[in-house]
Amino acid sequence: MADLSKPVVISAIDIALVDVTAGRRKLDPAWVETLADLFRTQGQKTPIEVIATGDRFRLVFGHHRLAAAKLIEAGTIAAIVKSPEDFASESDIMLAEITENLARRELSVLDRAVDIARWREVYEATHLLNKGGRRRKDADPEELSTKFGLSFSEAAQKAFRLSRASIFYTVKIASIGAAVRDQIALHAIADNQSELLALAAEQPARQADIAALLTSEPPQAGSVADAIAILDRSPKPRPEPKWQKLAQDFSKMKAGEQDRFFDLHEAAIQRWLNSKAQPA
Repeated sequence: MADLSKPVVISAIDIALVDVTAGRRKLDPAWVETLADLFRTQGQKTPIEVIATGDRFRLVFGHHRLAAAKLIEAGTIAAIVKSPEDFASESDIMLAEITENLARRELSVLDRAVDIARWREVYEATHLLNKGGRRRKDADPEELSTKFGLSFSEAAQKAFRLSRASIFYTVKIASIGAAVRDQIALHAIADNQSELLALAAEQPARQADIAALLTSEPPQAGSVADAIAILDRSPKPRPEPKWQKLAQDFSKMKAGEQDRFFDLHEAAIQRWLNSKAQPA
């Protein structure tokens, strides 16, 4: 167990002296390029962790950060340097890498939308001001989304999934009121883009009412559409019958595929034909 009373010391170590053991997860090239871009513009924000082994270092975690530093041909990298005595065994070292990866909480769709919207605000504040230091009144939201997306490298666009459309959607989701966002942050809707967009389309007061129905115990609504139906006292939207979707898929099949379907369901088809042949 880590000694929390022991201060963490971050050192600049020679990248050429860091060894990476075999069996690690495959590096994501797009993420390495994205980190490299961030290292160039912002520097390294989070250190890697290594174990000092004589004159060299063994990587514990931070493989993508190490690869990014190599890509920009940096001579050193910020690292937390541990000693072999800090780990009880080889398994303890491996566990440190695994838990560091698993401990990262994946961002929900809602969290990601808020972060990207804030990121875009920073971009607009520094790039889209007129000479008087004020934001241009004629700025179009879709145009701003496009310019913001293009401000990233191709690798970053791929890693962060930052297309013009995705940025426009995330900004719309982030427009949901802060109080409502807090209320639904740990609810299933926080990771459902279509539901979040439906919620964002409603007025602030309605958003609060819908969120209350979704997060009540027990939940009074299973979706935004259900909540709207309750608020408007209208019938719940009826789910599409299974046969209807099947019929749509069947109509798109080639003749041979339809024949194969008939072969597989011959007994059911024969039963249906026999029922039709019965006198009324």
